[in-house]
Amino acid sequence: MKKREPILIQMEILASLSASPKVITRLAQPCNVNMARMESYTGPMLAKGLIRSELVDGKEELHISSEGHKLYGD
Repeated sequence: MKKREPILIQMEILASLSASPKVITRLAQPCNVNMARMESYTGPMLAKGLIRSELVDGKEELHISSEGHKLYGD
């Protein structure tokens, strides 16, 4: 299996979150990334303001931000 470029994984994350907000475990599955790697992508994306985090029913839910929509082109 060929290794994907990090930008492609980040775009998959944005695509998945543009469809609906997700907890990180539900986000990892459609992006085909394990949890450790997913956290290594979402942390910098949160810091850059591409995604945002909200506490919903005691769980951290990730949402695409307006900056993320601009980058994704949605």
